[in-house]
Amino acid sequence: MKNKIILDVFFYVLIPLLVWNFLREVLGNYYAILFGAVPSVIYTAVVFIRSREWSVTGIFFLSLISINLLMDLRSNSAESELWNKVWIGCASVTFYALTLLIRRPMGMYLFIDYAYLNGIPRKTSAALYRLPKNFHHFIKFTLFLMFGDLVRMAINIAFIKELGVEGFGAMQLATAATNYIFIGLTALYVIFIIRQIKKVSY
Repeated sequence: MKNKIILDVFFYVLIPLLVWNFLREVLGNYYAILFGAVPSVIYTAVVFIRSREWSVTGIFFLSLISINLLMDLRSNSAESELWNKVWIGCASVTFYALTLLIRRPMGMYLFIDYAYLNGIPRKTSAALYRLPKNFHHFIKFTLFLMFGDLVRMAINIAFIKELGVEGFGAMQLATAATNYIFIGLTALYVIFIIRQIKKVSY
């Protein structure tokens, strides 16, 4: 777990900042942002392939990162690349909302994948989580995930409006800090939900 956190920080935070700070004058704003994002996509793909498991969680996050990269490739300016992060956030929130509307909350599939990694078959955990006494937890958890994306979007918009492209480095740091705060809150929420499910299951 510790090694994964270090690798995540390296690929998602440090590399984009290093490329931005040291190669920006050579590459220009547009290519500095673009090339800084490529290693994170490759890293995510490698992690996903090495897991040898087609999980909903892995496919979802790999799709978001890949779509973001494709949008960056089609962008015609560095500022457009920054706005792409906002549009991806909008897409993510919309997707979460759709999963709620069709009664297949994304949060439940994150838990199913997590349970599978701990040796519980997907069908077993899915049957348990779909019980009415448990299902409401995953609706609330999905709403929590949506809230996290909305906060990140608000931060990105604020930096873009206030600083424009010049604020890319600060935006990366602020977004990374927000991500890890929400990771911590998500971990606590996951523990709470697991305990609540155990209480009503035994």
